[in-house]
Amino acid sequence: MTKDLIRFENEDFPISFKPAEVDFPNAAALENKVDDLVKGWDTYVVTPESYPYDKKTKAELNHIRKALNDRRKEITKEANQPIDDFTALIKRLDLKIKNAVDHINEGIKVFDEKARKDKRQQNLIRLGEIATEYGVALPKLEYNPKWDNKSTSWKTIEEEARQQFEAIVEQEKAGKEARQVVINKVSDYKLIMTTDPYLEMLDYKSLPEVLTQIDNDHKHLVEQAKQQEEDRKKAVQALELHGDKYINTETGEVVSNLTSVGLKFTDKSQKITELLRYIEAKHVNCEALGNEQISVEFKFIDNTRKIAGLSEYIKQKQINYEVIEEERTSK
Repeated sequence: MTKDLIRFENEDFPISFKPAEVDFPNAAALENKVDDLVKGWDTYVVTPESYPYDKKTKAELNHIRKALNDRRKEITKEANQPIDDFTALIKRLDLKIKNAVDHINEGIKVFDEKARKDKRQQNLIRLGEIATEYGVALPKLEYNPKWDNKSTSWKTIEEEARQQFEAIVEQEKAGKEARQVVINKVSDYKLIMTTDPYLEMLDYKSLPEVLTQIDNDHKHLVEQAKQQEEDRKKAVQALELHGDKYINTETGEVVSNLTSVGLKFTDKSQKITELLRYIEAKHVNCEALGNEQISVEFKFIDNTRKIAGLSEYIKQKQINYEVIEEERTSK
């Protein structure tokens, strides 16, 4: 059987081949011989008396097996030799062509890469114009590497990019609205609360979750303020100011003179500003202990009457505070 292996530069390279043939006229006779040889051995039982004879028979059978297989291998190898030679030739030719292709491909890659970079640069310029149109920062766009391919048209790139920009605009709009809702929610409460932590929560929590957190925190602050006020009332319930001294209303005993008190104020900045004006107007001696984002701390050092007056002012203006330290003289 003759066929063309390949047509190369208008020249045919014919090749002839046919299936391998093995002339084995006595195959059936050999198979019959083997059948007779192995007949009955599948039910045979080895006994102590037959053991020597069985070992000898086993060796003879294995010898025949080896002879058959050795000859099979020799014939197969000889029959396959033309195929092996042909396979080796084609692989050798293929490798030579592949080496040439790889070398050319390296040079082509340089130009292809430059073309990709140039196209990316042009894409970024045009995408930047679209980003400006939407009012979105270009880095927020997720650039698809496939856009650099020669086969990707600008129409496809623009359509995909606009879909992203529209989604970004909607996301930013929703984000601004959520931030404003949080700001309004916090400002609606009278107790001082800062918006910053809740605005940061929007990065990893949904708006309903953040609003629930605000409600819970406000509830906690209200309960805390209520408890502080109750504690303050209990502390002064049995005391009454007479001159510069506190008197126990039940026993009439002089309890102590209050010489200094440290207070931490947590309230709106307007109330804190008015408090500072009062301190300045009444010439109450004090020193600052701390100034945090949502609280200020002062230590008031003066006679008991001035401190008592300050206490009444704080109570009248309903300024949130807590006592952090006190110093008294004994009676």
